[in-house]
Amino acid sequence: MTLDQLKVLHAILESGSFRAAADVLHRAQSAVSYAIKNLEEELNLQIFTREGYRPVLTPEGQAIYNKAQLVLLQAEELEQLAEHLSMGKEAEIKLAINAICPLDGIVSVINQFSKQNPLTQIKLSIENLRGSIERLIDGDADLALAESFIWNDQLEDIPWMKIKMLPVSSPDYPPAQSKEPLQKSDMLQYVQIVVSDSSRHLMGKTIGVLSGGIHWTVNDFSVKKDLLIAGSGWGMMPEHMIREDLDARRLVVLNYPLPTQLEVQILLMRRKDHPVGPIAAKLWSALQTLRTI
Repeated sequence: MTLDQLKVLHAILESGSFRAAADVLHRAQSAVSYAIKNLEEELNLQIFTREGYRPVLTPEGQAIYNKAQLVLLQAEELEQLAEHLSMGKEAEIKLAINAICPLDGIVSVINQFSKQNPLTQIKLSIENLRGSIERLIDGDADLALAESFIWNDQLEDIPWMKIKMLPVSSPDYPPAQSKEPLQKSDMLQYVQIVVSDSSRHLMGKTIGVLSGGIHWTVNDFSVKKDLLIAGSGWGMMPEHMIREDLDARRLVVLNYPLPTQLEVQILLMRRKDHPVGPIAAKLWSALQTLRTI
């Protein structure tokens, strides 16, 4: 069985006759008939009945045709992918995203981008602290949305967004009961819930973590939020992640003055020394539409 034979079979059924299929395929009718005859001999079954004017599939032929349609679709997708790759377009783009970034806008951009570039897969990794910039430096990401922790002359960056971090806890957690501004010495006696840095070899980085305090460490902001709501401790959270919880008073902002109320700058980044391909360049431009600074 060959792909060509399956294409002939499909053309006959789509056009309605052997003659019409020959016209569609730009072949002699005898060549079309010969292809089907060979297919039947190779499969050792009859595909078409020999009665009537129009070609009609036998039950066995219908079963073969149903599978043939899937094979032809996969072959077409393979040909499109080969053409896509031969034009220098990427099969996959890896995007590393800092976990404090608002995902709604990013997902919307990626969904639209994927519709326009269906042959390129998007691989997302959600990282904490230095994790996203490390993925980029290590070559594990093509693009990154990363906090501006370090300067590296290998990287090109564009200011993308500032994210406000707030010190919060459950309204029942003791620091939330204080009428007076809290000091570091006050906070050191309470559990601070922190998210671990997902980088593997860059020097660890923290945001608003009190040295010398009592820490519970988690690897995910959603787990951190659940612990805060449950009254397990206090911690710094991106404002956009907890807005509904603040409005519903599941969480409250602690009366703990600067420097713990922070704004974290997020940069859109890529490597200078490894130019991205044409599809990654399009995603780079698409992500810039979300810039707020």
